[in-house]
Amino acid sequence: MAYLIILILKLIEAFASTISTLLIIEGKRLIGSILTFFQIIIWFLIIKMALINNSILVSIFYALGYSLGSYLASFFSNKFFRRKLFFQVITNNKLLLDEIKEKGYSASIVNAKGLYGSNNYIVYIYINNRRKNELINIIKSIDNKALISINQNKELINGYFRHTKKETN
Repeated sequence: MAYLIILILKLIEAFASTISTLLIIEGKRLIGSILTFFQIIIWFLIIKMALINNSILVSIFYALGYSLGSYLASFFSNKFFRRKLFFQVITNNKLLLDEIKEKGYSASIVNAKGLYGSNNYIVYIYINNRRKNELINIIKSIDNKALISINQNKELINGYFRHTKKETN
């Protein structure tokens, strides 16, 4: 029974640790710090139980709880945290530019010449992370050889425009 308690407490502690770090990174320091306070209390309870139980199973259940907590927190953060992503797409396919516009994305486009003379477009797009897969699918469906670079931005100031998809009659 002690092993199961260690597993559950460590899962909660690892989850809280990951989420509090993400909250602090996003500028929500107070909530992140409060969560860290409870995370440390849970960690001390786990260590106290681990010192009483002198078995390799403690280590196994501790590691399993940590793994599960980290996994669940990453799943949770991808679903519920809003992140700003910066896409850089290099393509030579003009149809891709039209499709990105048609789907309601804002983008900046730069004409570029490759090292070996090819004419390309560099497309800069800022989006919310919830639209990431949608945009990747659009790009791949039009130009599966396009180079896609995705970075996470902490903050955007000005220049972010919302566009809605044009209705066709």
